[in-house]
Formats: sequence, C-alpha cells, structure tokens
Amino acid sequence: MEGYVSAVRKMEQTVMFPSLLLGVTLEDQSNSSQKDTGERDLYDYFTLLKSIKMMAEGGLAPLGNQKPTTREEKSEEKADLEGLFRYHVSGLCHVLTQLTRTADTVTSKYNEIMGQINQSDISLRW
Repeated sequence: MEGYVSAVRKMEQTVMFPSLLLGVTLEDQSNSSQKDTGERDLYDYFTLLKSIKMMAEGGLAPLGNQKPTTREEKSEEKADLEGLFRYHVSGLCHVLTQLTRTADTVTSKYNEIMGQINQSDISLRW
C-alpha cells in the first residue's frame, strides 16, 4: 500500500497541468488483463488513481444498508476467516501493484509530454 501511495504522490507532484493528459492513451498495454480499459485516457487514470489513494488513506465509508446475516452464515464466515483474509489481501496486493504501475506510467508519459513541449519551443500563454 505504501508503494502505491508513494507512486500516486509522486504523480500528483509531477503532473502540474492534468489537462495535458486529456486524449493521451495508455500505450503500454502489454498485459492482456488490461483489455477492459476501453477508451480511458491518462487524465481518467490520473483522477481514478487520486480518488483510490484518498480512499486507501481514509478508509471506506461505513455501509449503512448491509443485510443482516443468519447464524449459519456467521459461523461459516468465522470458520475460514484466515483463508478469507489471505484471499482478499492477495487480491488487494495484486490490484495495488497494477495501480502502482499505472501511476508510474502516467508520471512518465506526462514527463514525455513536457519534454516534447520543451523541445518544440511551444510557449503556453494564459
């Protein structure tokens, strides 16, 4: 988790103009599991990664509409708590690794964009 939060903080500190990420696709999609990303651009990833970081740092909001469980369901949950915990932590670690790589990719792509802007002598005026 610390690596993910660190990567997103670095991304936030590096990306001074998030609008430059609009329309830029994540070209490094060598992993076939990323086929479901659809039409997301780097700006979408930037905002997604920031919101996930806030949730990871602050925790989940309490769920008010959980359905009550029966005694049988409760005893089944208690029977394999360690297994459930390992399963969810393993999944969380896998997702955080993917998100960390995505944050690093957004940061490096932004640096490439800024390098291209600096090389082409484009002056930004407001």
